[in-house]
Amino acid sequence: MNNLWTVIKFELIRTFKKPSFWIGVLSLPAIWLVMGGIIYFTGQQTTAQMEELAKETFSFEITDESQIVSPKAIEDLGGRTSTNKQASIEKVKSAELDAYYFVPKDLSSEKVEVYGLNQESGKNDRYQTFISNLLKNSSIETVDQNKIIAINSSLLVDQKIYKDGQEYNQIYEMIAPGIFLVIFYLVIVLLSNQMLTSTTEEKENRVTEMILTSITSKTLIVGKIISLIILGLVQIAVLFLPVIIGYFVVSTQMNLPDITPLLANIKWEFWPIMTGITVLLAGFMMFTGLLVGIGAAMPTAKDANNYFGAIIMLLMVPFFLLSLFTTPEPSPIVQFFTLFPLTSPISLMLRNMLGTLTVFDGVAGVVILVISSAITIAAAIRIFRYGTISYGARVNLKQIFARK
Repeated sequence: MNNLWTVIKFELIRTFKKPSFWIGVLSLPAIWLVMGGIIYFTGQQTTAQMEELAKETFSFEITDESQIVSPKAIEDLGGRTSTNKQASIEKVKSAELDAYYFVPKDLSSEKVEVYGLNQESGKNDRYQTFISNLLKNSSIETVDQNKIIAINSSLLVDQKIYKDGQEYNQIYEMIAPGIFLVIFYLVIVLLSNQMLTSTTEEKENRVTEMILTSITSKTLIVGKIISLIILGLVQIAVLFLPVIIGYFVVSTQMNLPDITPLLANIKWEFWPIMTGITVLLAGFMMFTGLLVGIGAAMPTAKDANNYFGAIIMLLMVPFFLLSLFTTPEPSPIVQFFTLFPLTSPISLMLRNMLGTLTVFDGVAGVVILVISSAITIAAAIRIFRYGTISYGARVNLKQIFARK
């Protein structure tokens, strides 16, 4: 136990001392912060510019063959009705007029013609925006308001779904199981490279023999896995705590939506949460054992990376076929992905979140995943024991597993 704690402490201190670790951890929230700031201030600036632009007036003439726009509306906006198209165009060319609009009789087949005097950068778009709004607002005045709402699909609908006599909203049931899917995805994205290189570093530095004189390979691998779990928790905390704290600090200042009702209605159900925890831990252990084993079997981290892409692709396949997982009745391919160890972690968590995971598929998938994780961890320990001193060459797996 003392040796195990020594390994965990050593791995954590060594990783925490690396600038690359903190750069990787802090870069994502920093990018979120910078992008959020840019979007916010750009939006504020754009709104201010649009308000300023809306206050500006310009001279225009219009020929309206569609008879949508009333002469009074044109007059109220400071424009004039034109009966001579070419003469109005010449006025624009000679800078006597800012804009001229020709609205055809049949808007479904003919184009609205806009002729405008060049303005400062970014202001020429106002001509098209002006005529679009003018035609839209003029049309609304002559059409029943209810018909407009129905046509634009902008109905205000209050829908209530009932299940077992109680009001039901699936979103509230999806959030808690979905948290485990998000955590698993982030851990894989953030720690996969660390998992792969956790054994190759000692191997490349030729210090494995000295380490194994005082620590067993089992203790070393288990210690590395526990340290990876702790590192994953640290990274998740660093990612989400600033976001959560920042939301509550600036939510009132930036008029962000209130999520308190959403949080109050989240369904924390026992079996979906237990399934999520079990799949998260077993999936993490299996994936870690797989990458640690690959790292121990390859002579260098560069060689191990050749297999890394294929493992990640297999793991993420369910995301590419997400539409198949949304159907109430699982297809044979969904059931296969649920039971196949390399695709089962995300498949199980997706179906657990969507509420389509049957009892049989859930139990069978979890059992297979737990067994697979135990096998991969045991295999990683054995590969590390015999392969870690195999310098400059790949490990012969057949010979390793044939040994007693």
